[in-house]
Amino acid sequence: MRTSALILLLLTLVGCAETDPYKRLEPAPTPELTGAAVTAAFNERWPEQFKCVQTVTIDFRITTRTLVGYLVVQRPDRFRLQGMTEQGLKLFDVVGDGSTETVVFAAEEFDGKVITNIARDIRRVFLLSALFKPGWIRTRPDFGHLRVDEAQLQATELGTRAKLLGQSGDLSVNLVGDPAHVDWYEYQQSDRPLYRVDQYDWREQRPSTIVLREPGVQSDGPPYKLTIKITEFTARDKPWPDRLFEPKEGG
Repeated sequence: MRTSALILLLLTLVGCAETDPYKRLEPAPTPELTGAAVTAAFNERWPEQFKCVQTVTIDFRITTRTLVGYLVVQRPDRFRLQGMTEQGLKLFDVVGDGSTETVVFAAEEFDGKVITNIARDIRRVFLLSALFKPGWIRTRPDFGHLRVDEAQLQATELGTRAKLLGQSGDLSVNLVGDPAHVDWYEYQQSDRPLYRVDQYDWREQRPSTIVLREPGVQSDGPPYKLTIKITEFTARDKPWPDRLFEPKEGG
């Protein structure tokens, strides 16, 4: 019986052993948080409007693909993303607004399914927000927003683990430090993980390396890992002009 227990423990450790070669936030206690405070910390992890240049690496099966992305965000739900090869050759240009995206340009290899997956991952990392209003009637899922009915909190000396129970799914969030920063979060539906986002290499109160893991459920394909390394980041005080999100080249 002890042998079986040891084997089970080893399997558990192996299952949790996948780590990334980047620096995490140091574990640290958080302030005494409420559900509303957790959602506020989660929602404020990025500015309302910003632009960034990033190197994106996609690992799936035995294939690795790297590209350079130029991203402009207007929260809560607008973005424009241009992808290029490392040599500067344009690959795609997509505008996102709410739950839809418009392809301005796409190279032949970037079909509709690929663009949809790219746009969904941008929303998962940079646009997803949580609205904490207990008593919401559970209705249809909301794209890009998790309406939270209840928050389950567990505070320790290492930080705070929160589970936000929502209409369309549940969000587990790990926060550390004072003020509280989001170390990682995982989105589930019916206790089935759909994706996880880990944040590393913090600079000026925000992560510069983000790793997203997708088991292939929503993408309807093989599991993959998306690594975003932000090389330039500029926050903006005023909203971006509407023309930037017009679905035409040079908009």
